[in-house]
Amino acid sequence: MRFLILSDSKGKENGINKKILIKLLNESCKLTPRADFIVLGGDNIAGSSIDNVLVDQLQTLRDLIEKYYPGIPLIPVVGNHEVNNEPKDDNCERIFRRIYNDMLPNTYLDGYNKTVFYVDYEDVRLIILNAFHFNEINKIEKRQLSWFKEVASADVKNKIVFVHSPAFPTGAHYGHCLDLYPQNRDAFWRIVHDYNIDLVFSGHEHNYSRRKIQYEKSIYQVITGGSGETLRDKFKDKKGIIIAPIAKYHFVVVDIIASGIEVSSISSKGKLLDKFKIDKDNAD
Repeated sequence: MRFLILSDSKGKENGINKKILIKLLNESCKLTPRADFIVLGGDNIAGSSIDNVLVDQLQTLRDLIEKYYPGIPLIPVVGNHEVNNEPKDDNCERIFRRIYNDMLPNTYLDGYNKTVFYVDYEDVRLIILNAFHFNEINKIEKRQLSWFKEVASADVKNKIVFVHSPAFPTGAHYGHCLDLYPQNRDAFWRIVHDYNIDLVFSGHEHNYSRRKIQYEKSIYQVITGGSGETLRDKFKDKKGIIIAPIAKYHFVVVDIIASGIEVSSISSKGKLLDKFKIDKDNAD
């Protein structure tokens, strides 16, 4: 099974950097096998406080991707721009849900407009969290944490988490991600650690980076935020860094194979930026 991650593709043309996103889609279509589904990692549009503008941006994004990948599922993650940065209510979430409703599973947490959910594909569980719910900005609150703990405890071979705001940002948003609330962040990562999450993917910082977060055991956090937004490579926090922030437009390919999980980051020019494997056969 193979899937792609496209994150932070916002721009000025209908809220999207179409030029870069089209390059990435074209490059990804050269891969064999093709992706079975695509995760949209958040900030894929610029967003708006005007309802019809937000609808147009979300629909334009979906239509564009479906030209290259007709009929495959899109798994959307809420970023700050999807909800107009600092929402005062859930209006943007409700619009977001309406655009993607046919794609969203019934395994969601009530009260978050289907933006907190999990979906199972074969022997992998993808868990999607919302770090930009109104009154919960850059924070995973108690209700979400309790739900996360419950769904993460399932006996599934591979478990991957997506949350747009990184738990451990490297630079561009250092101090303004989940790290803004260390107690909540640490409670989130304790569940990641205790329930054998294999990988955590985030966006928000406009680059690619990979680091090991070390508690009793180490778990990879991958930041992938380079599908069209203005790139940045500020670098403040170096602890556990394997791949320092790379300011190149890219997408990520995740392959679920019999022996584990393979992850590749590929630039808009087809260059391999990073590749690694989580070996499940020889796991500690």
